[in-house]
Amino acid sequence: MRKIKAGWRLIRNKVKALKLDIYRVVYDKRVQEIDFESSKIKSVLLLRWDNKLGDAIMCGGFIKVLRQYRPDIHITVLTGATTKLWLEKAAPADDYIFYSKAQRKQIIANNIGKFDLFVDLGTNCSHKDLCLSSQFKAKHYLGFNKQQYHLFDVEVAPQYLHFKDRYIAAAQQLVSQPIDDQCQLPIAEFSLQRVALQQLINQSQQKFKHVVGINFFGSSKYRRFSFEHAKTLICKWRQQFPDDLLIIIPTPGEDKFIARLVASIKDDMVLSPDFSASFEVSLAIIDIADFTFTPDTAVVHMASALNKPVIGVYRHNMQNYEEWKPLGKYSQRLLNRKPFSDNDCVHVNEFDWLDLVLARATILKALV
Repeated sequence: MRKIKAGWRLIRNKVKALKLDIYRVVYDKRVQEIDFESSKIKSVLLLRWDNKLGDAIMCGGFIKVLRQYRPDIHITVLTGATTKLWLEKAAPADDYIFYSKAQRKQIIANNIGKFDLFVDLGTNCSHKDLCLSSQFKAKHYLGFNKQQYHLFDVEVAPQYLHFKDRYIAAAQQLVSQPIDDQCQLPIAEFSLQRVALQQLINQSQQKFKHVVGINFFGSSKYRRFSFEHAKTLICKWRQQFPDDLLIIIPTPGEDKFIARLVASIKDDMVLSPDFSASFEVSLAIIDIADFTFTPDTAVVHMASALNKPVIGVYRHNMQNYEEWKPLGKYSQRLLNRKPFSDNDCVHVNEFDWLDLVLARATILKALV
């Protein structure tokens, strides 16, 4: 069955590659050939139409730097509700364009030729990305790994592989003086949630040595734990590490999953805070915990912004890992098993338990 699914993915990927070749003939063109001068850039459109929270956290660094060094630049983000909600709390842009397929033509008509610079820092460019980007007819296009595209005339150097570094390097293209290498990612204010969480922990009648945040959910079905795998992990964790207080991070849309999980385990050392899921609650748990266990998802990047350790579970793709690896102090990684082919998808629970044991011990030893 896995080989059949991999075969279908291979066919699908070949179709996508063929579409990209066709679209490049039509859309990979510049409106005008003019030299890039950073001082003349006054309006920027940042492409974040995938609306993923991890990407929103990383692009906040770009907005933060421009606010500090180039307040004359008007920043617009093409995105969805999740990205806007994070940015409004962490690094507000000047304007937002909400993307929808139904409004696509109107969005283009309202914004064609409006921007001095279009920014797309994705590693890959799909035929859909190329088609949408070109239709804005910006004066300049700033990208990463897009040297082969004629549309993009400004490039972030390939050594800036991690998305945080990539966004800061992109901002440096617009700033004349050097940007602080220690530039921190902006985050939402969460002090009230932290106080409430600390009170909840203090009220616990259990004796514990360590507090561990737990997140089971990623952005795809392969990056989220099934109910049975989540339960197995919690039970095994409690059996091997009885002094750990586990706090499950609330996640939008997963209330029933988490409530059912906690009810089935019936362990006072496994807490699910009675708080509505929010950025602030997630940040508070990550900040209070000694470390957090999570799939490769936005929780990793929240921990990076807080400089807190995580154990992140990553698929066996080292380029993806280098782009999204945790930056928090003492963080560790777990790698899923190697796929049997390029088109084999591996589930997040497919890692070696002993690797988790070692990662936990390494973090706790470093924290002493």
